[in-house]
Amino acid sequence: MKQTLIRFSALAIMAASLSACGSKAPKPVSELALADSALQSAETSGAREYAPIELRVAREKKAAADTAMAKKKYERAQRLTEQARADAELARATAEAEKSRLALQEAQDNIKMIRDEATRTSTGAAK
Repeated sequence: MKQTLIRFSALAIMAASLSACGSKAPKPVSELALADSALQSAETSGAREYAPIELRVAREKKAAADTAMAKKKYERAQRLTEQARADAELARATAEAEKSRLALQEAQDNIKMIRDEATRTSTGAAK
């Protein structure tokens, strides 16, 4: 009876230790690559100039994710990587929106200048 109890206890301990090993989060390798890609996309879209704060936040979170990976804290690394990717996408979208806003403003300024010129020309021709 005592030997059966010892075997059962040993089996339970082995099962518990195996399940603890199996519950470890996997390395977020593909997520890190996606975050790197999102950061690169943000930079090429002009985020350095038009969305520097959002880009800085994304870079900081990516650096924190890299640190977590080095410490083998994969769950934290994955969470930070997802946040870095979202922040990088926000930086890209903000930069693109700002560039579009500036282009619209330039077009409106050009239209106003053409109208003013047309008004001045028509007023001068009427005299």
